[in-house]
Amino acid sequence: MGGSGDAKGMWRTATFAALVQRWRHAANLTQEGLAEKSGLSPRSIQNLERGRVSRPRRDSVRLLADALGLTGRVRAEFEHAARLGTPTPITAAASHRGVDDHVMMADNLRQLVAQAGRDSWRPVDLRGLAHTADPGEVLTRLLAALGMDDTGVSVAV
Repeated sequence: MGGSGDAKGMWRTATFAALVQRWRHAANLTQEGLAEKSGLSPRSIQNLERGRVSRPRRDSVRLLADALGLTGRVRAEFEHAARLGTPTPITAAASHRGVDDHVMMADNLRQLVAQAGRDSWRPVDLRGLAHTADPGEVLTRLLAALGMDDTGVSVAV
C-alpha cells in the first residue's frame, strides 16, 4: 500500500487527522478494523480522525503506520504530519485545557504555517494597515496568504 513511496503532494499538506482517515480508507479498514490491527482502541482512532488529539504519541503513530503498511517516503510524511499535529480551529477557546487562549492561538498558527509548506506560501498583503495594526486583521491576512479562512480551514485558492 504505501511501500512504493509514490505519495502525491496532497498527502504532504493534509493534517494528520485527514491522513489517518485517508490511509484507513485506502486500506479498506473500518475504524474498528484499524484499531484491532494497530492495537489502539477504536475510540483512539476516532479521536485521531476527528482531530481531537492534536499531537499523537510517537508509539501510536508507529503502530498506525505499521498497521497501514506505510513505508519509505509515505511513512516519513505520515510521521511528519503527526509531529506537526492537527490544529484546532483558531477561534476555538482552549480554556478547557487550562491553556491561555493567546498561547493556543500562537501554537495553532505555528502548526498552520508548518502544514502549509513553503511551496504553497504567497505574499502577505499588509498594504493599507497602520504601523500598529489590529492583530485580528493581520491574522486574517496571514491566513488568507496560507490559503485558509479565518477559522484555519483550507479554502480553494
